[in-house]
Amino acid sequence: MPAIDTAMLAAMRAAIGELLPDTAQVITITNTPDGFGGQTETRGTALAVAFRLDVTSGRETVSGGALQPFTAFKGSLPYDTTVTTGNQILHNGLTYAITAVNNDASWKAVVRVDLEKL
Repeated sequence: MPAIDTAMLAAMRAAIGELLPDTAQVITITNTPDGFGGQTETRGTALAVAFRLDVTSGRETVSGGALQPFTAFKGSLPYDTTVTTGNQILHNGLTYAITAVNNDASWKAVVRVDLEKL
């Protein structure tokens, strides 16, 4: 199979862009010393980006004698979005921690992140 060229990659990115129906904000977290041995967290918000949220799994665990639900999520962002596990995603009023960023794709057509609801 031949490698894809620049035009094909651009077409893939455009097609994927149409599959990102929502918008989200990428939140930056900065920790600064508070002078008393602790840290103060400062939250900043980047520009809104196109976004898609998908539920990837759900499982229940037992904690304190009761079932505790847990659901994992995947987020999709435009290919040129810069995110790390130090960022958070704000989507529809809910905040998600980024637990992993997929940087190992053969072609950079979309950024996929693993999310956990906070």
